[in-house]
Amino acid sequence: MPRIPTSAHLALAGYLLVAGCGAQPEAGAADPRAAVDAYVAGLNAADHRAVARLAPPLNDPSEDIRLRMAAYGGKAIKLTAVDLSSDITPKVVRAELAGAGTGGNYGETLTLERQDGRWYIALGSNPDMPAGRKTASTTRPG
Repeated sequence: MPRIPTSAHLALAGYLLVAGCGAQPEAGAADPRAAVDAYVAGLNAADHRAVARLAPPLNDPSEDIRLRMAAYGGKAIKLTAVDLSSDITPKVVRAELAGAGTGGNYGETLTLERQDGRWYIALGSNPDMPAGRKTASTTRPG
């Protein structure tokens, strides 16, 4: 005789289905300011994965993220100024960030680029790209 699942079994099965099929956060951000906000939130949470989702597809951002986490991770950064400018092309934005956190004053310059309608922070490099591609910041942490 077949067993009929109890409500506890059904609840557990539903949870496992939702957890296993949970939507992964989309890579990049909808706009440059959202990318900056997600980046700072990732730094504040010392969340390497959250910051890595902001790197352009195919880039290896691990070293850049390690350096930034060592310098700024978990420092409760609060931005006081964000200056977004696009001088070269509408697909590239320069973000000048200023603020403060538990580590003192914070300032960083990021390059953001749009690919396939999403905005990414130029972290790391694509191993298939020619050498010389710049990373996100002109001021290196640490």
